[in-house]
Amino acid sequence: MRRSFRPGRGPFQFWAQGVLVAVVAALALYTLGRFRVSLVWGGVLAIVCWPLLGWLQRKWSPRHADIVLPAIIVLGIALIFGVPTMVIGGIAASQARDAAAWVRDIHEYGLPEPAWLSSVPWGRAQLEHWWQANLADPSGVQQLLHRLHPGQPLRTIDHVGQGVANTLVLFGFTLLVLFFFLKAGPAVVRHMNVVLWRLFGPRGELLRSQVVGAVRGAMAGLVLVGLGEGALITVAYIIAGAPQALLLGVFTALMSMIPMLGGLAVALAVVVILVKGTVGAAVGVGVFGMIVLFLADHFIRPVLIGGSIRLPFVWVLLGILGGLEGWGLLGLFIGPVLMALAHLMWRFGSMSAAGAHALPVEK
Repeated sequence: MRRSFRPGRGPFQFWAQGVLVAVVAALALYTLGRFRVSLVWGGVLAIVCWPLLGWLQRKWSPRHADIVLPAIIVLGIALIFGVPTMVIGGIAASQARDAAAWVRDIHEYGLPEPAWLSSVPWGRAQLEHWWQANLADPSGVQQLLHRLHPGQPLRTIDHVGQGVANTLVLFGFTLLVLFFFLKAGPAVVRHMNVVLWRLFGPRGELLRSQVVGAVRGAMAGLVLVGLGEGALITVAYIIAGAPQALLLGVFTALMSMIPMLGGLAVALAVVVILVKGTVGAAVGVGVFGMIVLFLADHFIRPVLIGGSIRLPFVWVLLGILGGLEGWGLLGLFIGPVLMALAHLMWRFGSMSAAGAHALPVEK
């Protein structure tokens, strides 16, 4: 009888296979090029939308549900985010051109003295003298703008809308990746659980839960809260009669996604309203905006982000800021995920054997 020969995997084969896996993975990511962004965003959205898919499966089981339900979710995301983004982007681009023209007029003709300046009870003469010397005179405005280096922002404003085609292509591929992730979700989760178990044993499940919790917490605590802050503050801009209110609102929403940076957008809006509006409207917008930002940044965000993964908010904040600097917009999610994993590894390494097994909650 012929015996089959199956050699065991020695140390050399173990390392050779590991190197091969790493090289193939690196080459695959390199080959994806700019579509790496679509792959990552598709994965992020799949993690966020997975509970919704499960809820739909429990409530409704149509024919070919494995195709119909993911398609419904993808179509809903396209309608909820894609259509408003295009509409708001078109309006914001128009207002951005108006804002650029206004800045050019100031640069050429100076900024007229606002009506409220004559009603200032104290220091009116000094303020009027400073305004005439620095803002009403075109040469003073040019010197001020030269110190502020406005060239790049103006070029950015003038080119708002460029690159929309590239963004739409990536957005389309993101939705495509999301569809296939949701369609193959159960199989992907099973294979991922097997890989994590082989690599990390029982702790692999905890690592997966930390990643999922960090992604969902970042989506809820950063993106959704930032959009909510921007929407509320935009209403205040409109009521106060701020120029280019929608453009300011979009800028405020984007800045508000990053904790503690929304105040810069509100401060810019207050300055614009002071120049082209009234003191009362500017003060009202400033106070309302700071109240909204304070409540969201100090009470809502820590619960949504840190609470979902039992992570101190200072770790979350450092992960967000460092992630943005190193990874761009994707850093909003990559940063908190890495901090969550690092914090979990710290807990693993710093506890006794019994404590590491129990993993008590750290607040």
